[in-house]
Amino acid sequence: MAASFPGSCKAVGPAEDENGDLDGSLQQMLKAIADERNRLNVRQEISGLGRFKDDRIAFWTWMFSTYFMEKWAPRQDDMLFYVRRKLSYVSADNTEGKKVEVEVYRRDSKKLPGLGDPDIDWEESVYLNLILQKLDYVVTCAVCTRSDAGDIHIHKKKCQEVFASPSKHAMDSKGEESKISYPNIFFMIDNFEEVFSDMTVGEGEMVCVELVASDKSNTFQGVIFQGSIRYEKHHVT
Repeated sequence: MAASFPGSCKAVGPAEDENGDLDGSLQQMLKAIADERNRLNVRQEISGLGRFKDDRIAFWTWMFSTYFMEKWAPRQDDMLFYVRRKLSYVSADNTEGKKVEVEVYRRDSKKLPGLGDPDIDWEESVYLNLILQKLDYVVTCAVCTRSDAGDIHIHKKKCQEVFASPSKHAMDSKGEESKISYPNIFFMIDNFEEVFSDMTVGEGEMVCVELVASDKSNTFQGVIFQGSIRYEKHHVT
């Protein structure tokens, strides 16, 4: 495991007084989602039935519209991401297989899928837009050593703001073509060589990486990835 870096870098974003409403909208979103899950669990326990599809579509389309298209839409980003599930095959036993695609539109596009479109997974679309637009991400890369007692000593570290993406670029070529990676989310560092050029690693040292997510005003944050690799395992220069 990597070290938990003291004094981790904060994401750079709009001032809190300019962004307070957006931060409040994130709290409202999370509470509404929790309430919906609790409501669904109670109804299932009482009735013994499965999902209430119509109710759920109404709730998730309302969430999508309210927090990404209307009142609480992020001011700094006008892109909307839709998770579409298309029927790809029907097996001999009538089991359906669906292909998952991510569609991206500008908020003012005339080609936006209609709210309630049955091929759109509205719940996953809400989650995806929340991840991509409502949170900030900072990656910290550090050169460290571990003492005989197991303590981590940080010799040099760099922080870089990164952005979540449902697509990725090939690492073995310099082409700009990207491929959809959803449901995997990637955090690309396009200027990696420029930012980390002086982060050299020697014998006995290791590289530690930590990815932290936070809300826009940095009221709360959480580590979503930690990892490390020793110089002996893979020579890094």
